[in-house]
Amino acid sequence: MIEHATLWLLAVCSYGLGDLVTTAAGLRYAELEEGSAFVRRLLGEPPTPGGLVRFGAFKVVLFAAFYGGYLVLDGYPVRILIPAVITGIGIVAVGNNLRAIQRIR
Repeated sequence: MIEHATLWLLAVCSYGLGDLVTTAAGLRYAELEEGSAFVRRLLGEPPTPGGLVRFGAFKVVLFAAFYGGYLVLDGYPVRILIPAVITGIGIVAVGNNLRAIQRIR
């Protein structure tokens, strides 16, 4: 069985850092646009370095909320789903970003 701490590390690496880094890399190409309207607003039109900081800060707030929910569910086996789902979403987001970048290169 995978440890909870390992899943949290994977969640931070995939959804937290991986998505942020691959989004920033994709924004270097004029042909690409962020798919989420909310994230586009955070990034700015056109995207700015300050927008990337806002996007990163938003991710920190999300992780704090998710971790708070995880702590509230202490004693419930289902709580492992929180970092597991975040990890899954992160892997999909990074994959989508890399695929989009690869298509235009």
